[in-house]
Amino acid sequence: MATLRKRLGKWEVRVRRCSNKTLSKTFLEKADADKWAREAEVKIEKGLYEDLSQANTITVKELLQTYYKDVTTTKLGVNEEKYKIDKLCRQPIANLKLARLTPLQVRNFQDACLLIYNPSTINKYITLISVAVKHARQMLGIYLPNNPCDFVKRLKEPEFKADIIEEQEELLLLTESEKSKANWLKLAIMLGIDCGLRRGEIIKLRRENINFLTSTALLIGTKNGSNRDVGLSPRVIVEMHKLPINIDGRVINCSSNDNFQHFYSQLQRWTGVKKSFHTTRHTFASRCSMNGWSIAEISAQGGWKNLSVLKRYTHIKATHLSKKLGS
Repeated sequence: MATLRKRLGKWEVRVRRCSNKTLSKTFLEKADADKWAREAEVKIEKGLYEDLSQANTITVKELLQTYYKDVTTTKLGVNEEKYKIDKLCRQPIANLKLARLTPLQVRNFQDACLLIYNPSTINKYITLISVAVKHARQMLGIYLPNNPCDFVKRLKEPEFKADIIEEQEELLLLTESEKSKANWLKLAIMLGIDCGLRRGEIIKLRRENINFLTSTALLIGTKNGSNRDVGLSPRVIVEMHKLPINIDGRVINCSSNDNFQHFYSQLQRWTGVKKSFHTTRHTFASRCSMNGWSIAEISAQGGWKNLSVLKRYTHIKATHLSKKLGS
């Protein structure tokens, strides 16, 4: 039942729903108020009323933070997704109310990101927003007529081409890393290039899981969900002994992806080597392949379960092939 009253020269209309919640709106003209009341009552009777009240009180940033608590923390790759969520929360789109998140807003975000990120990264960000919206609709009971990300075409990603760190670049990175306040940075680069460890695995590596007698380490809770034993190179062992023992038991005195990336980005600026830290894993796989390691051996050390992905990383240089042909 709708009720109308004139207040301060305007017409206020209220319509009570079955849930005892009241819908209200103010109009300048009584005829407009009557029309809105009739339409609202018909929609309520048919179960078609679009109640955006919740979506108007929560921002995209708040939704992403809720999604992190509800979903991300249950995933094995929690640190990686948290890093993406933190990045997204600093974007202008994160300040929008959920009800105002439209396909156009998502496309504008996509266009703005093209100035900073590659298509693959942008697609991952939009997918993250999409799954968060899906969580809001299905699990949190927040009404939205649709998922705006469903109407945004993902960017075409260039054919994957894994890069590697050349020997002269490696020497430059290792030499300059000694100047960093992060005394662990040199070891981290060695662990990536020599042993194929991921950034997250390096951060979580604990001294109690290092066997210095056998030059091996046990990685706990890796990205693939299982523990993994890996070999350690002689220079990694030497570098580990140089570092002080941390109170929390970590091999490197770094506990977050952001902190890690800060110091690695600083090193990139110093050296001019723009290749990401993940490139150290590509380098590991390529060098092992050229040194005669089997795919199974590389997979066991690096923790690749998808061998097709691993094959993309194993670059074999033409100069290496020519030497084999000449031997």
